[in-house]
Amino acid sequence: MERIREILLTQYIGAIVIAMLLTEALGGVVSVLVEPVIWYQQASRLRSAMEPGLKPFPWSDLLPLGIRILLYAFVAYLLLSWLYRNERTSPADEEENLAKTEA
Repeated sequence: MERIREILLTQYIGAIVIAMLLTEALGGVVSVLVEPVIWYQQASRLRSAMEPGLKPFPWSDLLPLGIRILLYAFVAYLLLSWLYRNERTSPADEEENLAKTEA
C-alpha cells in the first residue's frame, strides 16, 4: 500500500483523482439546486387550464443524487487524508532533529 501511495503522490495521480471526485460532487450540488427550478418551469408551462395547481415537486427523486454527492465527497476526503497525512513524530525524534539543527 505504501508503494501505491508513493506513486499516487509523486505522479500527481492522487491529486487529479481527488479533483475529479470533488468536481463530480460540486456538479451534483449544482444539479440538486437547478433541478427544482427546471421542474417548476416545465410544470408551469405544461399544466392545463383545467388543473387547479401545480403538483408538488418529487423531492424523493433527489435522494439518489444526494447520496452520490456524499459518497464522492467522502471518498475524496478519505483519499486526501490517506495521501497527504502528516506523519506524527515521537518526542524523541523531535529532540534528535532539534539536536541535529543546533549542531
